Parts: sequence; structure tokens; C-alpha cells
Amino acid sequence: MILYNKKSINKFLGFIFLISFVLQASSFDQIDEDAVDLDSELQKVVEKYGLMGLSVTLIANHEIAYEGIFGKAVFEPAREMNRNSLFRIASITKTTVTMGLMQLMEQGLVDLDEDVSSYIGWELRNPKRPEAIITLRHLIGHTSGIRDGEGYGRFISDMFTDRLNIQELFQASGSHFTEDMFADHKPEHFFSYSNSAWSLVATVIEKISGQRFDRYMRDRLFSPLKMNASFNLTDFERDEIAILYRKPDGVWTPQVDDFRESEPAERAYDGYEPGHNGLLYGPQGNLRIDTASLQTLALTLMNGGELNGTRVLQPSTIEMISTPNWVYDGTNGDTWDEFWQSYGLGIHIISNREGKDVIFPDRKMWGHPGIAYGLLSDMYIDPETGSGVIFVTTGSNRPFETSERSSFYAMEQEVFDLLYPYLQKIE
Repeated sequence: MILYNKKSINKFLGFIFLISFVLQASSFDQIDEDAVDLDSELQKVVEKYGLMGLSVTLIANHEIAYEGIFGKAVFEPAREMNRNSLFRIASITKTTVTMGLMQLMEQGLVDLDEDVSSYIGWELRNPKRPEAIITLRHLIGHTSGIRDGEGYGRFISDMFTDRLNIQELFQASGSHFTEDMFADHKPEHFFSYSNSAWSLVATVIEKISGQRFDRYMRDRLFSPLKMNASFNLTDFERDEIAILYRKPDGVWTPQVDDFRESEPAERAYDGYEPGHNGLLYGPQGNLRIDTASLQTLALTLMNGGELNGTRVLQPSTIEMISTPNWVYDGTNGDTWDEFWQSYGLGIHIISNREGKDVIFPDRKMWGHPGIAYGLLSDMYIDPETGSGVIFVTTGSNRPFETSERSSFYAMEQEVFDLLYPYLQKIE
């Protein structure tokens, strides 16, 4: 029998602690080295694709594991991009609008399967399918049959000067209605991605809440979560805002949010009444938000609608919006070259079909992409593993090209491929 005294035991435990500390420190050093390597590799992506600016975030173990910011927020006079630079984030916007709507659902103020007409105060029907009601579920699931027809673009151009009511776009007798605003099929089963449909979601939010859409979203979602985000550009200082660029004919050309010589303007006209035109503040893609707030949004969704003691949605609601509402069966949707394979409610659900919508191959993620005015963006998470990715670029000196290995763009896929080994090491 071997006897141990207290002094020898303490020495032994101290030795074990020292070895453990050394191994852990070595592990941290390796992670730091890997992060530096990741910085270097992402800088190569910036150079390869001629990007104006790039923001990349990796989430692992339910925490921010890596953040890389590259390039410029403004080309000339040069202003470097940082985690507080504000982007017009495009269609990730739709996920936030869905969250705002679902708050009203949780209060029992709206029913996703009720005729939208009962909320907006006028009859919404597809003239080709007048017998079929259109619901909020149809709208936020892109199964309403509403299209972005010719009238949509003209309406956006005219709605400020003419103070248009949104029904002028969707009713057959409306001043901006065109036949291509609706598909031939009835609502529910056929997926067709629609920006214009979200104007009706925002109109419902205004009608039910009695608040202007931008203020409702600020008060109910962005402010509680302490996000630097808004649908109203006048809420920001102009030197916070990143310009989005394209480079036609070899010249970097601002596409949107160029406030170098002017201040952002208020979009609502004097006397605007909530519920008149939900398109006014751009619920389809006009949210301005920074990297730090995108991280907050992703973590809130990942944590079942709560972050740092602030709950904005119930876990059951997060589960509802991230459950497939539509799945492609080969004939029941417009897939955009097979990009859309499954969609929830304001949420794109990754199918991981080989060669299609794959981000990290060993996990099924959900979130949303965005593309507009030179910007390309992604926010996707997997709550089960606590992992996620945020990607934003503010312009490229060449057109975006689809990857040969997936239905994402080549530069997105290259970033995903760089992040994935790093993610596996730190999990």
C-alpha cells in the first residue's frame, strides 16, 4: 500500500494544474495563430475579387469566435470599414420584419392564416384567382402569388411625390397595377420570391400597431436589443454609413447611400398616416445595420428569441419561423437556379443538397441572404451546434459569379471554405 501525505498530494495537483495550463495556453496560442492566418487568407479574397469592403463573423459555441473587417466604407475620401459601419443590408431585412410581425402574433393581434384584407381595410385578391384569400403566412413565406411586376418599380419611383396608397399597386383598378404583379397560380403551394409582398406585411404592422413602420421596429426590436439599426436614415450620422459600390467601366461608382455632400432625408411626408403605404421605409431590404448589430441579431435568434436578459420572441415562435413552410419538390417553385430549396417564414432554410445551398456541410443552417446595389450579404446560424456565419461585402470590381460547387456565389463559398476548418478546430 502506498501512502500519500497532504504535502505530496498538493505538489502532485499543482503539477497537474501546471501541465493543464501549459497545454491550454498552447491551444490558445494555436487558435490565435489560426486567426492571424484567417485574416491573411480573407485579405487574399478581398484582393482576388476586388472587394470594396468585407465583414466576416464566425460564431462557435454560441459566441463570437472570429471577426474580420477589411477594406473601405467609403472609397473617396477614404474611410476605413469597421464593425460599426452601417450597411443597407438587403434581404436580411425580411427576417427582422418577420420578427416584428410575430411579436403582434404572440400578442394575439394578428393571425397568420387570416385574410390579409381584414387587416389592411381593402380587398387584396389575385385577379386571376379571386376566390382564394391571401394570408400573412403566404406573404412571409413567398407563396402568395405576388410578383415584382412592372408596376412595382414605377410605384417606388412615384410614391413620394404622389403620396400613393399601397392599394394603388395591388388592386386591379389601381393607378400602378400591372397584370404581372400576380402569378397565374393560386396562393399557398408555389414558392416565388417577392419583394413587393413585404410592403403589405409592413402595412399590416402599421395598421395593427398604429405606429409608423420604422418607429415600430425601432421601439419593439432594435432598441430593446441595443442594436444600431434602423429603417430611417435620419437616425444616423452620415459618417456612420457605408456606401455601396459597383465598378462599371473601371470606375468605382456609388449605387446607394452616398451622403458625402448631403444629409439623409426623411422618407415620410408631412401628414403621413400609418397603414397608408408600408413600402415607404423599405421592409423588403432597406434596413441599415452594422456588423455588431448583425451579431446581436444572429445570437438572439440562436438563443430562442432572447439575449442578455432581453426577450423579443418566444422560443416556440423561433421554432415556427425556422421550420420549413415550403420545400422544393422539383416543380413547385422558382428556385433561382436551384438556390431556394426550402423556406420557413422570413427564413431561408439550408437543405445541404450536394452542389446546391451548402455552407458548412455537417450542419443544417438557417437565416437569410441579401443582394442589391453591389452589396452581397449572409446571416446563417445553427442553434443546435451554436455555430453561424455573417458575411457582408459592399462592392466588387466585377460581377458576382456563382460557385461551381454550390448555388452560393464563388466569393461566399470561398469564405465559407476558409471558416469551416477554423470552426472545427475551436469547437
